[in-house]
Amino acid sequence: MEMNTIIWIISLLLIFVLLVRVSSLQRQVNEMKRDMERLENGSTVNTRSEFNSTLSPKETPLSHTSQPGQADLDQELLAIVQKGNKIVAIKRLREARGLSLKEAKDYVDALARNS
Repeated sequence: MEMNTIIWIISLLLIFVLLVRVSSLQRQVNEMKRDMERLENGSTVNTRSEFNSTLSPKETPLSHTSQPGQADLDQELLAIVQKGNKIVAIKRLREARGLSLKEAKDYVDALARNS
């Protein structure tokens, strides 16, 4: 084979690999966009306006504690923490309320302290 043929074949393979990688990255970007739209428009709690991370669960405003399932979620979180799975409790709270990691950790810590 000629040197030019080998260079063309290698170039085509490289282009193919790059196209596959770009396609994969584009899919990940689209998934992230969908996740962001779901978080912005979804049924999750608006954490900035309705949750004050400096307040413990027992000190949260009445409007926050009157959410359906609030006491059930707190009991579930307490049970998880008592089993020694604090990280799982934080993850569960983040999924249920859409809180940041710090907000969820502070909430679970305060819940455990006040129980």
